[in-house]
Amino acid sequence: MLFLRKLSSLTTLPDSRATCAAIRSLIAYADGLEGSRIDVTAIEGAIVLSGVASSNGARERALWIAGEYAGVRIVNNIAVRADQEPSGQSEIGV
Repeated sequence: MLFLRKLSSLTTLPDSRATCAAIRSLIAYADGLEGSRIDVTAIEGAIVLSGVASSNGARERALWIAGEYAGVRIVNNIAVRADQEPSGQSEIGV
């Protein structure tokens, strides 16, 4: 998977929009995330992932992608489909 340069901060609105769009695209085309619906937003210097993942592995993959690309704090608000695995919320620092 191709990752563009890491960003050290999300200080300006255009930068955060571009970062969210890039992460959203990377997640949309990543192997293992088929069937997941994950949205990406930037709030107060952090990237927030929300939506529904098809499995716990898919949720972890989305978090990893966002962390690798953004290089800032990632907030996990992704639920795992009830028919797959238990869901949870967590926050990781990058």
